Amino acid sequence: MNFRAHFGQWFIGAAALAFATCAAAAPVEYRFDPVHSQLLFFADHMGFSRSIGRFARWQGQFVYDPDNASANRVDLNIDISSLDLGDANWNRTMLSGKWFDAKNHPQARFFGTKFELVDATLAKLHGELTLLGVTQPVTLDVRINRIGTHPYTLKATAGFSATTTISRSAFGMDALQGTLADAVEIRIEVEGQRAKPLRKAGKQ
Repeated sequence: MNFRAHFGQWFIGAAALAFATCAAAAPVEYRFDPVHSQLLFFADHMGFSRSIGRFARWQGQFVYDPDNASANRVDLNIDISSLDLGDANWNRTMLSGKWFDAKNHPQARFFGTKFELVDATLAKLHGELTLLGVTQPVTLDVRINRIGTHPYTLKATAGFSATTTISRSAFGMDALQGTLADAVEIRIEVEGQRAKPLRKAGKQ
């Protein structure tokens, strides 16, 4: 092989490697995969059991860059009317004005703006939750499950598990104190599929 051909192959390979490295490091926007994502909450019921609820409809996106935690953020909107407690009558009660007040507050929103790495697999996501028209700071404990190419869809996919505990009375939901616990545990299981790579600042 002559020098020109050898140099040409080396240059192409180096350029491809540099491009792949830059692409891997860039922030990526993901859309929530509703089939493989769940939003659950748990509250103690007079010590007998933990009531479990879920919201079936929620949407949004998140940005994740494994090399730049400051670029990571989450925007999640929850359809309150999609509440499911496993019983139609209990659903109607909880959607009434005394509780989630779905008529006047049809959506809740979590906006996460600060992603703080604890170690290679754990992080804290600091943000704000708006529920019943009240906005309070909330921090999620996040486990980074897997980031990579999905073997079936061949799409870039990111998976996380997140938990936090909130006070329902802090959002004005203070009915039946002593019957249903004030502390509510929230658990989110997320898979997101790549929407598009974000352009770097200054590039069109």
